[in-house]
Amino acid sequence: MMLFDEWLSVTVIAGVAIISPGPGFAVVVRNSLSYGREAGIATALGNALGDMAHVALNLLGIGLLIANSSGTLSTIRLLGALYLFWLGVKGVLSKPRLKNDFENMTKPTNRLRAFYDGFLATLSNPKVFIFVFALFSVIISTETPFYHKVMYGGWIGVLSLCWFTIVALFFTDTRFVNKFQDYRHWLERGTGLILIAFSISLLLS
Repeated sequence: MMLFDEWLSVTVIAGVAIISPGPGFAVVVRNSLSYGREAGIATALGNALGDMAHVALNLLGIGLLIANSSGTLSTIRLLGALYLFWLGVKGVLSKPRLKNDFENMTKPTNRLRAFYDGFLATLSNPKVFIFVFALFSVIISTETPFYHKVMYGGWIGVLSLCWFTIVALFFTDTRFVNKFQDYRHWLERGTGLILIAFSISLLLS
């Protein structure tokens, strides 16, 4: 019963954190608008693996070392901010496309790039690191078996993948695309500005 209560707490807290608007959401939206549905889902997969990587760092004890090193944490914050800023600039520079210009959106290289965008944006986000560290330090008991903690990490990845896949599906839905096709580049520019704002907030935090 205790393990079920713990799992439920992890599900609720992690779920709320995942669906809260953040860099991961903005990156999925941007790549879905720029490169299509498969790229959006690839970004969602990258986000999910990035979340699980943070869990793995904490379970291996690396999280504690990073948390106790202000220099390392500051470096991660700087790298994360620069990466988000770069993605944001790319979004701001988006140009209008022809309605039937989908050839460049379906290239395998775009899907691979989208995956790395999601993975690196999440992995280099110190706020995700701090959240996972707090979750596993406060919510999860020290008596919880290690393999259960591994399962929690996998479950967080599943929650992340499901949510961001839904986001990618929505922003590439035919009805949405047909309605906002003429304004797609403005939406991309908007998400670019949001990513730049996130990068600045990381530097100031």
